[in-house]
Amino acid sequence: MDPGKFTAVLFLLLGCVLASTDLDSQGLIDCGVLRFQSLETGYLEVHIDFESRIFQASQNEDGWRTRVQIEAVVESPQGIVNYGKSNIEGPLAADSLTALESRQFHLERIAVPPGTYNVAVTLRDRSSRGTFEETKIIPVEHFAIDAPRFSDPFIVEAFAPATVGERTNLTRSGFEMLPIVQAELSVEADKIQFYTELYRVDEVVDSTFLVQCWLESESGTVLPSSRRFFRKEATPILPIFTSIPLVGLEKTQRVNLIVQALTRKNELIAENVLPLQFKAPNSYLDLAEFDRGLPAYVSEFTDSLTLHQHLRDHHPKADASERKTIDGFLDEATVPQMQAFLAYFWDQNAPVNPELGWQAYTTAIAYADSAYGACRNGHGAETDMGYVYLRYGPPNTIVKRHNETDYYPYEIWHYHRAGPFTNKRFLFFSPHMVAECFTLLHSDMLGEVSNTDWLQILRSRENLLQVTTSQLNRLNPRRDTFSGEEPEDLFFNPR
Repeated sequence: MDPGKFTAVLFLLLGCVLASTDLDSQGLIDCGVLRFQSLETGYLEVHIDFESRIFQASQNEDGWRTRVQIEAVVESPQGIVNYGKSNIEGPLAADSLTALESRQFHLERIAVPPGTYNVAVTLRDRSSRGTFEETKIIPVEHFAIDAPRFSDPFIVEAFAPATVGERTNLTRSGFEMLPIVQAELSVEADKIQFYTELYRVDEVVDSTFLVQCWLESESGTVLPSSRRFFRKEATPILPIFTSIPLVGLEKTQRVNLIVQALTRKNELIAENVLPLQFKAPNSYLDLAEFDRGLPAYVSEFTDSLTLHQHLRDHHPKADASERKTIDGFLDEATVPQMQAFLAYFWDQNAPVNPELGWQAYTTAIAYADSAYGACRNGHGAETDMGYVYLRYGPPNTIVKRHNETDYYPYEIWHYHRAGPFTNKRFLFFSPHMVAECFTLLHSDMLGEVSNTDWLQILRSRENLLQVTTSQLNRLNPRRDTFSGEEPEDLFFNPR
């Protein structure tokens, strides 16, 4: 039979905004609606990414955090079709300022039949002093799946293997994936990762078929080295999670991500297109040319070596683009350029009050230096423990086992909230056992070290783990979450 052909171009989901406060939330809230399908029904995924600082932080006995209610209502011309509502708590912080520094992500899945809808996404401040409320209206059409079709793809910012038995709303195909919501991508990235699903391909092919993807410019030119090919087995729902290298991007460029399914005779089965925007990051080397006065806390740094180290201590707090800037320009930057970068950094990371944000982080640096920096000449930010402390804050609980006979010395840090995620763990160990920095061996936090052999390595005090054993463990990962050994019990059941 001739395979059904379908070409779908992803909607550019732009919503109108109705705000009930005077705060300009432009760029502080990003929303997108993506279309997916299960074996039983279609559903919409509402992705919401927002800055904590547009809300008020409230205090309880544990500390400060934001409290936000997110409601997504799907409406047709005939009325409300379905809705989802969640109450989201921000990361716990020691003070009200730090509680407003994070950016949060939420995903709401809503089952819907085929149809044309408006999705009203409302964010409400649920703190005792909060008044902020905003609604975004996003149009979307969900098609009937009567032929092979791709879901809407999304770019993956970070991913990690999912913990067995702990499925979250970010879990897909054995991984936890954090999507990027309508974000501009940096030309400094060396690859992009994306996820999509292909439906009903088993109805038009009875065995293997081809999936290909690539990036092309607006003029239709394929970007160098971007074309990828995969041979797949036909199933009712086929997840596709892969990456494409980025080569030869211009400073500002719009490109399209193309995903196709083809028969063995090279006949098109289905196709989807995702528009992407790449931009160059700000040139911090040029910031010193800005006609603006430096804040006092920045202008006090006049010694080049001191300022150089202070900026290196910002590495854990920085995002990927900022880290690349810190790594790439410090050795050649002048004092005015480094001062300008420091001022810009805190304007971006603590816009409510940059100086207080800098003061809180400087206090955290001093603690990290004192608690973890002895093995790195007093520089805590250059240790794994110091990095985690400065990036995610103090853990809620710490289990220390420094004198075990069957395992290397280790510590397990547990976070009720780490960035946009809940219930995350970090396991550090000291394989040399003599005044060495503890090394991050394993974490279930997206984007951090993830090691399926961590329990085996932890018990290998003689460092006798064989390569073949390690490879076997990776091919046959543990399926249980509790083996009876204390480290595994403490990791999965924090005290």
